[in-house]
Amino acid sequence: RHSIPAELYLKIYNALFESHLSHGISVWGVVLKEQSNDSIFITQKHCVRILFADLNSYLDKKSTCARTRPYGMQKLDHKHFEKEHTKPIFNRLKILTAQNLYKYHCILEFS
Repeated sequence: RHSIPAELYLKIYNALFESHLSHGISVWGVVLKEQSNDSIFITQKHCVRILFADLNSYLDKKSTCARTRPYGMQKLDHKHFEKEHTKPIFNRLKILTAQNLYKYHCILEFS
């Protein structure tokens, strides 16, 4: 992530993830659930977090060894296990979720 310019993240997401997601989605997308526990949607959120989320908070969460953290921060509280919300990232970058991408492709095909 450090070696790629931030301007290219959206292009990388579109090329590597969304292109595979949208391929034939009007056929197989009918199995997408309207629930937030859908495995495709969870994978999409994970990909968005990796590319677009706050890198420093991600790296802070990955330093779980008590010896590597500064004194006074050895205990892990509930904030350590919280994931960053992806809805603001989706809205900021105008990325469609898997369910909305299915609806978008269906509207394009039937209109």
